[in-house]
Amino acid sequence: MVTIVLAGGVGFGSYRLLLHQSAKPDCAQVFWPFAAGSLRIYCAQEKANKQTLEDLFSAIALIDDLDANHPLRSAINPLIEQWSTQALDLAEKAFHAGKLERAIGFAKRIPAKTAAYKVVKERVDEWNRIWAEGEDIYNRADTTLNNEQWRNAYNIAIKLVQVDNRYWSGTQYDAMTEKIFLAQKDERKLVKAKKLLRRGGLDNLAESLGLVQELIADSVYHRSARKTQNTIATRLMTIAESSLERRNYNASMDALQLIPQDTPVWNQAQDFMQLAQASASAWSGTIVNLEDAITQASKVDLNSPFYGKAQTLIGHWRAEMTNIQLLQTAQLQAQTGDINDLETAVARAQQVTSGSDHWEQAQQNIDGWQYQIQVREDQPRLDRADQLALQASPAALKAAIQEAQKIQPGRALYDEAQLRISDWRYQLQPPTNTLLDEPLATVPASGDEQLLQGAENIANKGTPNALANAIAQANQISSESPSRFQAKISIDTWSEQLLDMAREQAQTDPKAGIAIAQQIPSNSKIYNTAQQQIQAWQQQQ
Repeated sequence: MVTIVLAGGVGFGSYRLLLHQSAKPDCAQVFWPFAAGSLRIYCAQEKANKQTLEDLFSAIALIDDLDANHPLRSAINPLIEQWSTQALDLAEKAFHAGKLERAIGFAKRIPAKTAAYKVVKERVDEWNRIWAEGEDIYNRADTTLNNEQWRNAYNIAIKLVQVDNRYWSGTQYDAMTEKIFLAQKDERKLVKAKKLLRRGGLDNLAESLGLVQELIADSVYHRSARKTQNTIATRLMTIAESSLERRNYNASMDALQLIPQDTPVWNQAQDFMQLAQASASAWSGTIVNLEDAITQASKVDLNSPFYGKAQTLIGHWRAEMTNIQLLQTAQLQAQTGDINDLETAVARAQQVTSGSDHWEQAQQNIDGWQYQIQVREDQPRLDRADQLALQASPAALKAAIQEAQKIQPGRALYDEAQLRISDWRYQLQPPTNTLLDEPLATVPASGDEQLLQGAENIANKGTPNALANAIAQANQISSESPSRFQAKISIDTWSEQLLDMAREQAQTDPKAGIAIAQQIPSNSKIYNTAQQQIQAWQQQQ
């Protein structure tokens, strides 16, 4: 009975074990010092099946730890041999993938007792030789390309195709040809930038600058691009300076603002920008603006190349302030019209220095004031001569001539005096018979008619001086004369012509316009209009 029970129990247990086998072992949870050889082989095969270098060598290490006399050694050694061969193949793939150090590192871990180990040294030496060949070709091509010789670089890079390594013959060859292709495009950009630089002009330089700045960052032409950028910056600096000399502030600032910060002239550009702003303030020509210009120019640093220029301008602007004060005082004094005040105004204006921005204005004022002085000094003489000539007697005409001759050459009324002298001398000549060349017994026209006819002949010349002389001669006609009415009409007509000429001349030369308008006589109907226009022009000056 005991035997039957035991046999039945064993059978039942065997049957239960057969039906309820345990799941596959979890290799990650195994405590290897006490693991059975079969379990090690099982877990090693699991790792080796992943077909990575790390897993293959982990599988080899897992079973190679077993004793050389282990009962399963006959099964273990073929596995180590198989996995070593697979590892060498994977190392070869790593080599072709461009991972030389990884390939060599794992190849040297192949167990010495395997057949694969016998070719490891030869294989590693071959890898190193091939790698050095590819690296040398690539580096030579890269150096040549960085020297901006993409054509020579391509001739070298093409040799990569012959290297017995897919990383160098494929991946790196493609990378190098892509760099060469980009270099070709960059060369075209650089050529265009230099062409624009040679053309010159602010717009061309701005476009050229944009092209070279694209190359500076990551192009093999970055050195040439930077050199070209520095040349552009220098050229922009020249444009800024020349524009400021022409008082074109906007063009100067446009050029300065284009200068890149990473160029040698950038700091100079900042100093010159300060100087340009100061100069623009000074151009307004007021004392307040000149003071502001001096303040700005004083900010230019002592070490700046423009420091000397800034100091020169500061000295010039301080002198300009003195010149402005002199001229303003002179203009204010001349407004009285008194001869003494006019002479004082002339003396003050003559103190304005010849290099001053206001020197030309001072000279115009001086000429105008001297003209007024001469008119005020000589007009009484001319008026006395006119009064004498009205008597129309030979003695009176001679006296009038003598009085008018006191007006010296170069004086304001000299030409007018000479015209009257010519007319009076003509009147002193006796009338002659044009056929017999003998004096006529009678004069066909009165003296006033002759004066008016002569005035009209003079006015026909159409110049300002001719019109002024015609007016002066017509004014000699007596108020009781029948010709006086026609003379008044002619005087008004010629005065209007003079004012029109004065207005036209004043558009370009106010001083000349004033001089013409001042010849309009006080008995003209537009005299007041002329005086108002003269005052307006003087205020503009």
